[in-house]
Amino acid sequence: MVNSQLPTSRVTYTGGYVLPGDTVGAGQTALPADLEQAAVEQVASWFQNRDKLGLLRNWPHGGVYQVYSQLPLLPSVQSVLTRYTRWNL
Repeated sequence: MVNSQLPTSRVTYTGGYVLPGDTVGAGQTALPADLEQAAVEQVASWFQNRDKLGLLRNWPHGGVYQVYSQLPLLPSVQSVLTRYTRWNL
């Protein structure tokens, strides 16, 4: 049985940016340059370290002992993203 007396609520999500190369329309926001640069840096880092992702330790014979951070994002990228975090409740 459905109770029609229950209060209802509505959540509206508005967000995102228009990517470089696209036309920014009324009420839209272009992707900020620092966010674009952060994305480029993160993807470059993942690409350069693609063979080492998930590496916790590596101690090759006669080599250097290596331990990689499990940070999903570069610290500089995380810093940029933090400035753009918005919560409105």
